[in-house]
Amino acid sequence: LIEIYTRSVLAVPMKVSGETIGVVMVHSRQRDTYKQEDIELLLAMANMSAVAIQNASLLEQARQSAEQIELIMQTVPDGMLLLDADRRVVRANRAADSYLSEIAGYAGDGILTSVGDKKLDALLIQQPGGIWHEVSTGNSTYEVDSRPMLGGPARTGWVLVIRDVTQERETSRRIQEQDRLATVGQLAAGIAHDFNNIMSTIVLYAQMSNQSPWVSGRDRERMSTIYNQAMHATELIRQILDFSRRSVLERQPLSLRPLVKEQVRLFDRTLAENISIELEGMTKRCVVNADPTRIQQVLMNLAFNARDAMPDGGILRIGLDLIEVGEGERPLPEMSAGTWVQLSMSDTGIGIEEEALPHIFEPFYTSKGIGEGTGLGLAQVYGIVSQHNGYIDVKSTPGVGSVFAIYLPALPEDLSNLPDLDTGPLVKGREETILVVEDSPFTRQALVDSLESLNYRTLSAANGREAMDILVNLGNQVDLVVSDVIMPEMSGLALVREIVDRGLDVRIVLLTGHFPGKEMEALRKRGLIEVIEKPPSLEKLSEVVGKLLNH
Repeated sequence: LIEIYTRSVLAVPMKVSGETIGVVMVHSRQRDTYKQEDIELLLAMANMSAVAIQNASLLEQARQSAEQIELIMQTVPDGMLLLDADRRVVRANRAADSYLSEIAGYAGDGILTSVGDKKLDALLIQQPGGIWHEVSTGNSTYEVDSRPMLGGPARTGWVLVIRDVTQERETSRRIQEQDRLATVGQLAAGIAHDFNNIMSTIVLYAQMSNQSPWVSGRDRERMSTIYNQAMHATELIRQILDFSRRSVLERQPLSLRPLVKEQVRLFDRTLAENISIELEGMTKRCVVNADPTRIQQVLMNLAFNARDAMPDGGILRIGLDLIEVGEGERPLPEMSAGTWVQLSMSDTGIGIEEEALPHIFEPFYTSKGIGEGTGLGLAQVYGIVSQHNGYIDVKSTPGVGSVFAIYLPALPEDLSNLPDLDTGPLVKGREETILVVEDSPFTRQALVDSLESLNYRTLSAANGREAMDILVNLGNQVDLVVSDVIMPEMSGLALVREIVDRGLDVRIVLLTGHFPGKEMEALRKRGLIEVIEKPPSLEKLSEVVGKLLNH
């Protein structure tokens, strides 16, 4: 159709900055229609159209860029603020809006004057080394960084970045606290091991002497005093070992609800009459894999601690609940997702001062007067909870009271019966031969004398290497091995492994002041060993040895 009806065509390029972006074309049915002035007019129109098209394209690009910048600002987890030259908030992302509602200070005209406990003037000064400013408000901590915006030689405003580091600082504090307690625990465990050897000697000889028919009544009383005081010292060692997570545990599926209720009945008789006890929760079956006696120890220590914090009386609340911990907010940052049993104990006492809170689980730290406490109660609680793969938290307000919350991994199993702790009469031997392996000469001799008093023959060795030499030469004459765990040259566990590797048919009893880990538990489950906690009583020694020798 154009070829039939068009007689004249005028086409001009659309140019912007020397670049052609299109063509404007007109046509006519008449010949020689367009003159020079028409060409100039069409060129002008083409250039104007080109500029308009370019501006529209640039505007669309600017709009898309603005949307991307806005999306980035809102996605950033830190708070981002844009201040003008007068320090008025021009722009803020969602995180910044949330922070400003809590920590910002404004003048009457909306100008930002402070963030948290710091004036804005101080925050606009950059610190050396790129270190961020730290501000606090209430229980929250923030880091703030600032950068000036320059338009030519003049400053046109500021960009502020605000970061909430409250949870990060709390996690770091707890990690440092746990590392510090672990270091102290290692030191305490080493001291307790040596002390256990000394107490083993005292306990065994005191009991042996007390059973001698030639001891007078007066001397028998003295031996009883020695024994009782030694057992008191042993309890202090056990507290240290509990703190250092080295004590021997007899874990089993345990329902906490009846155990807590039984302990509350005990507290009704032992705590002051001006302290009332309230139970909270207790509606769910809360089963954990735990040592009943150690959990009872935790409850007693916390209850007595609460009693001492309420000299004029008050309320002791004990709570038990089953909670689900998700991937989001957790009671404690180090806890994993899953089902947990929450055991809490709160009081309305004098509370704990803020500067003392980081130290209350350290052994021998106490705020009580001289002679009023050993400083081991809360340290023992911490160690027992940790050894049960649990966590403990404390919150306290001076003059209001304290809340201790314990979290233990939950089990679905039913409650098993508590183990029978009664010992009964001494079990005598039938002149079987027992090899005693102990590096401490005094403890070794005490064990030898104790076993001989129970009608056993004995051989002795100072370490696992000497014991193996005896077993290789006299293996068929040894009915049982009683060995310490920690010894030079060859430890008790290494001795067990060597006996198993050589295929020697001999039963083994290991004596330990602390629990060395999964390997010993695996050996126990295989029936290769029995474990006695140091220092052993004569009754326990006779019971375990007699059981292994089928008496």
